[in-house]
Amino acid sequence: MLFLFSFPFIANFFSKSDLNLESYNIQAFTSVENDTTDVGQSNEYWSLVEQKDKDPYDKKVEGILFRFDPNRLDQAGWLKLGLKEKQVQVILNYREKGGRFYKKEDLAKIYSISPARFKRLKDYIEIEPTTVKNQVQSIEKNSAGWFTNNAENKLKPLEVDINNADTTTFIALRGIGSTFAKRIVKYRESLGGFVSVDQIKEIYGLPVETFEAILPFLKISSHHAVSKLTINELDVKSLSKHPYISFKQSTAIVNYRNQHGHFRNLEDLKKVILLDDDFLRKLAPYLIF
Repeated sequence: MLFLFSFPFIANFFSKSDLNLESYNIQAFTSVENDTTDVGQSNEYWSLVEQKDKDPYDKKVEGILFRFDPNRLDQAGWLKLGLKEKQVQVILNYREKGGRFYKKEDLAKIYSISPARFKRLKDYIEIEPTTVKNQVQSIEKNSAGWFTNNAENKLKPLEVDINNADTTTFIALRGIGSTFAKRIVKYRESLGGFVSVDQIKEIYGLPVETFEAILPFLKISSHHAVSKLTINELDVKSLSKHPYISFKQSTAIVNYRNQHGHFRNLEDLKKVILLDDDFLRKLAPYLIF
């Protein structure tokens, strides 16, 4: 009520000239014809906006060039060359799955490496020849898994003694990367040595196809002796460290031994309920009574 009675007073207090409504143009509705913004100034503004919105990782990183072997270079080395972390991870994953670079052009096949990047790195790539114990020089590997000695122009079969080979030697096998090579060596140490090339099939995660591909190149030296388990002396914890013996089985073995005395042979072990024929067949080469 008070507002209604006071409205005429307010209207008279502000005259039309005082309000000067015509001088207050709302920019949103101003005609384009009246827009005096400099075109060059507008383009400069949008250019700044685009630079601000651009992903900082999209900038080209040149890196430092140096000679390198793509089969051995670590993550820090790739980053130093100017590659991004995602690009490096693609290469590392490729190597972990058994992939290898046999010639410079193989690096260009990695989808994260652009042609321009490969062109820049090409002259600095130095691939060390894949050798077994450094006995074969200047070699190239074909799809069958054999190596060509360029100097003699002869085929030399790759033979790997699985009880003596190191990780570098295992990596020379097609489909075996650093991860599988480490697993093979670690499993060999846990077993006390291999007694059959078929035990390579037991490596965790190794595809059947990969095992079948490398099988012709695996061998065991006849003079190599495996570490034996003194079945009548070891306690539960020591026995269960062997990959073939579970904690439950080792407990059964020790309990039976405590109740019935020492085991004289494999036939005595068969009397332990938890030990089946397949278990004893695998374990037999590692036992000493």
